[in-house]
Amino acid sequence: MRKTLAVFLLITLGACSQAPEEADTGEETPYSVSFFGELGNPHFRSFEGDIPDDREESIDVEGEGREVAPDATILYTAASFTDRGQVLVEPTGPVLGKAEDAPIDVVGITEGSRVLQINPQETGAEIVVIDIHHTTAQGEEREIAGTASITVGDDGVPTLGSSEPVEQLSTSIAIRGAGAQVAADDHIYLQYSLYEAETGELIDTTWPASPILLDLEGTMEGLQTGIAEAPVGSRLLIQIPAHQAQGTDDLIAIVDILAVHEDEDVDDDMESEPTSTSEPTELSSADR
Repeated sequence: MRKTLAVFLLITLGACSQAPEEADTGEETPYSVSFFGELGNPHFRSFEGDIPDDREESIDVEGEGREVAPDATILYTAASFTDRGQVLVEPTGPVLGKAEDAPIDVVGITEGSRVLQINPQETGAEIVVIDIHHTTAQGEEREIAGTASITVGDDGVPTLGSSEPVEQLSTSIAIRGAGAQVAADDHIYLQYSLYEAETGELIDTTWPASPILLDLEGTMEGLQTGIAEAPVGSRLLIQIPAHQAQGTDDLIAIVDILAVHEDEDVDDDMESEPTSTSEPTELSSADR
């Protein structure tokens, strides 16, 4: 009798200890996708959950820059991965183009953002990544020595607040970026304004239209030397004597360094170059 009762209790307790099977509700598990890496260099981390039935877009990192307008020219990096992390398209660019022509709808999204698009396939999914670069300098603000100064308007556009006579080529960093140093033979994306130093008259500017791609080896000596070795993301005030400019007047340049163009082959039609009339020289460390 005791043996029979013990067997009964063992069977009963064993049955009670088994967890009930979860019912299949047929509902999809929301997906979660994650990337890491600096802006312009995205790396796949993980994809979890069910792949959506239709194309979906999301913001992986929300930037704090300007909001992209419908008619804006943007600077972006594009890449593509599978939901298992296989690279389909290596990060390319940065690319300078109209917002409406970007692979993903980025209108209304802020610069500095990383945008994802999930494209369902027959098996798995393609994940398109768009990193929207800033079109103004980003970094640590610094005071500029001397009487020349930069004023920033409500629209974020920097202008020359005051000028001074140019004694020698010199570069002051108004905003120090955190990116890589620019080499003297780089092709770089930038915004710039050129002023006549004596009068402060504006000669040429890319603001507020759009950045340009500039071949540093093909530009005026003073601009090339003044930009070289500065970190990407910086805003520079460069004082250029006439013999290192266009040969006529002393100039002052305000330059925002946005990105380095990584591709070796550069289409000549992509570039816009201020005139160069002299050979490049090195800028001494005392000037920086």
